[in-house]
Parts: sequence; structure tokens; C-alpha cells
Amino acid sequence: IVEKRRSMPYTSEQKEWQLVRRGRYIEFNLLYDRGIKFGLKGGRMESIMVSAPPTVKWKYQMVPEKGSEEARLIEVLQNPREWV
Repeated sequence: IVEKRRSMPYTSEQKEWQLVRRGRYIEFNLLYDRGIKFGLKGGRMESIMVSAPPTVKWKYQMVPEKGSEEARLIEVLQNPREWV
């Protein structure tokens, strides 16, 4: 997948979306992941943060534009299908 897509062009809006999604990944790990929460209580902050992507972004209540690829992704993530 990486080899196939690494040379594909992308827009600044797509890069922005990537950074925001990375921020949501960090949010999930810090707030909801039981293993990480346990580690935070144990004081291993450096070990936890080293797993973070190198660049992230947070935006308050970010909602993608209706009908966009980003909106479609959110719809899929919020409403998973039962495939089996």
C-alpha cells in the first residue's frame, strides 16, 4: 500500500486532516486506553509519549465538510458494519 501511494499528491487540507486524526489517536490513548492510563499512573510518561506520531494537531469540535471524503470516513468509523 505504501509503495503504491507514496508518490500520490495531496492537498494542504488533506495534510491538515491527517494531523487532526493523529491528534485523536493521542487523545484516545491518553483518555481511554486502559493500558496507557495504567502507565500514566505508574509515571512512565516518556515511554508513553514516544509512541506518539511526531506531528499532531488538535482542533476544537472539528466537523468535516458534508459530502467530503473525511465526512465519509467519520460515517464509516461511527457506524461499523457487521461483515460476517
